[in-house]
Amino acid sequence: MQRKLLFPTALAAVLALAACDRGITNAGTANQLSRSDAVALAGDFGDQDGAMLDGFGGPAFSASPDGPSFATSTVTTTFTRTRTCPQGGDVKLEGSLVRSWDRAAQTGSIQFTATRTEEACAFNHNGATITVTGSPNTQLTASQSVTNGTPGIRTATKKGSFTWTKSTGGSGTCTVDVTHTWDPATHTLHVSGTLCRQTIDVTRTWTQS
Repeated sequence: MQRKLLFPTALAAVLALAACDRGITNAGTANQLSRSDAVALAGDFGDQDGAMLDGFGGPAFSASPDGPSFATSTVTTTFTRTRTCPQGGDVKLEGSLVRSWDRAAQTGSIQFTATRTEEACAFNHNGATITVTGSPNTQLTASQSVTNGTPGIRTATKKGSFTWTKSTGGSGTCTVDVTHTWDPATHTLHVSGTLCRQTIDVTRTWTQS
């Protein structure tokens, strides 16, 4: 039997999920993204982060004879991944993942840090093009532990800023400062902070797919 940590790529989906919730307030102006634009970008960013981080998993705990010959281990993985944006430009994600586990004790942890930088990364929303460039970038972090084979609460953050221009007019700087906690025992997600000057304070039940 194997138990795996819930990998923090879920952070990407969480940000998109939170942006779509009614817990976000405030409308947009000429130098501020509208609620619908912020929601759309959050979803686009979430899709990109998830795609670039696909394949990184958490530590698996196995007591089977063909499991690892060592009782404990810590592995650090560094990465740089770049993805082309839908309407031109690109986004780069670079960082590290530290996984520690003790097979016999069924305990472990995962620590994730990454920097996201956009370079004229463009998206089309409702006929308009929004072009994003890191200002300078966004920092993603996440951590989670496992005790006796049971995943604990995951804490994750996404902080930083980016500049944007819109083909129909308007430009500005968008700040991201969001913290989320995920309790796998109760499937309870709490997200709070700000995204593109939109206030987020969401608590809801969420089942990962």
